[in-house]
Amino acid sequence: MTNRLYIAITTIGIYIFSLIGLLTPVSADMNNEISLERAIETAIKQNYTLRSIYEKVKIAQEEYNGIPLLSNPELESEFIGSIQGEQNIEIIKSIELGGQRRHRKKIAQINLEKAEHELTRERQTLNKSVKLSFYQLLLIQEKVKLVQEMILQNQLIYDIAQIRHVAGDIAITQVGLANLQLQSARRELATLENKQQLAQLELNGLMGTALTAKPRVTGDLPLKNPPDINLDTLTSKALMHRTDLKSLKLQKQLTESTYKLAKAANIPNLGIGGIVQRNQDQTGLGLKVTIPLPIFDRNRVEIKTSTVQIKQDNIQILNLENTITQDVTAAYLSVKAGKRNLMFYENDLLKLINKNLILTRSAYELGETGLLELIIIQNEYIKSQMDYLDTLYIYQKAFIDLEMAIGTPLH
Repeated sequence: MTNRLYIAITTIGIYIFSLIGLLTPVSADMNNEISLERAIETAIKQNYTLRSIYEKVKIAQEEYNGIPLLSNPELESEFIGSIQGEQNIEIIKSIELGGQRRHRKKIAQINLEKAEHELTRERQTLNKSVKLSFYQLLLIQEKVKLVQEMILQNQLIYDIAQIRHVAGDIAITQVGLANLQLQSARRELATLENKQQLAQLELNGLMGTALTAKPRVTGDLPLKNPPDINLDTLTSKALMHRTDLKSLKLQKQLTESTYKLAKAANIPNLGIGGIVQRNQDQTGLGLKVTIPLPIFDRNRVEIKTSTVQIKQDNIQILNLENTITQDVTAAYLSVKAGKRNLMFYENDLLKLINKNLILTRSAYELGETGLLELIIIQNEYIKSQMDYLDTLYIYQKAFIDLEMAIGTPLH
């Protein structure tokens, strides 16, 4: 009876001490905390790939603005040294026929629109990558907290086991088993901390910040509901909004404009100018007209190449449309499957396991149950919590993939 009372009092003391450790808030550098919105905003401003495409858009804009209204005239002067000292001055202006300038303007405009679509697509890709990296880091942080709690609990179990062994209540093998559980939790924590460093490195790289930074992400994994629209509607929405498909259709327009420009180039440019001829006796004025004769070069290669390219563009568009349909279908099914998997945890499963763990711990501390039963319940608890976090992350990833497949956010 005395041993039982001693064990109970000592157990309560250890439990209170451990509880204080669990409830004591861990100090954190608030300046090092980062939300998802801030992470995305930072990445958009500082990501090197995105900044490179920004410059590409600027170049396309300058090329579009740089097409002159008219080409510059040509000034030609020649002096013939003779008794009369003759000098000829010619000013010639080349006039493009067949709408060549209009086609070049159209080509420059299409290139600008393609660059803008590429920028939009890259921003969407970056947004997706930052979200996944952010949620991955958040997932690991939650697992770290869970394992840290388990370490404190396993330390408590180990301490109680040692006291009971000294009191002759349990065998030394149970003390070793408790210590084994404690060391196993510590190894799991070390593994998670290594994963956390890699996840932080990935997020820093996406945001364009210092790779050595150790941001603590804040927030939670949102449990979004599947969109209340059918698969056909989502597919139609994707075919309307996907910027890579828009870019490919613009590529077809670009090829068509290149073909029209090649055809228009068969019409020779007309050169019109004035001539001033002077010598010692008189000055004469005249008109000069020049036009190339398209006898040998009729742009056959460019015209034929553009014709074949148009056919290839049509095939690529059909192929991408088929790929988009597959992407949307796969992402939509993944969202549905993820939601079904989460339902196993939403039916009070986690609450039930947590309640059983609390009751089993209390029974063990009072000496009413064995260590093995407690370990089984505790392992089931941590496994269920880990599985729930993984399932929640997989569901969130599927939702992000679906938005990426459609090319626009789902509200």
